[in-house]
Amino acid sequence: MRSSPASIDSSLELPPVTAADLAAGAIVALATAFLALAVVRSGGSTAAATLLLLAGGSIVATQARSWVRSARRPGRRLVACADGSLWLHTAGLAPCRATVDVGTRLIGPSVFLDLLADSNPAGKRYRAWLTPLDLPTHAIRRWSVVLPRSGRRTGS
Repeated sequence: MRSSPASIDSSLELPPVTAADLAAGAIVALATAFLALAVVRSGGSTAAATLLLLAGGSIVATQARSWVRSARRPGRRLVACADGSLWLHTAGLAPCRATVDVGTRLIGPSVFLDLLADSNPAGKRYRAWLTPLDLPTHAIRRWSVVLPRSGRRTGS
């Protein structure tokens, strides 16, 4: 006898660094270079251009350090159970129940996750923009059906 898809647990491996994170870093680097070049070409001082490059470079360096720390963290997996509960599993730690918070959105072929870990009284959040570059398209499509059925936080 086959079980219906609704009775099967769904699991999703969450990438430590997403393509959206990398794209944001690239945009900051390119914008910094463009602004510095525009300052120099418009007759501005090279000191101003250098300050722009240092500021933008420090932002990109800070973000890159964050990516390295994220890549070293234990892997995370999101599991939606047949009963509608949502669990965030982190390697080496006990699973914690999570709720889909109000920021979760489907954006074209991607999904922005805004999850709230219930086990943490401070309200630890997990936010990630998952695109087809991070996960197969069929997995994102499946989770676009699973997430609305999962527990959603009410009120604010």
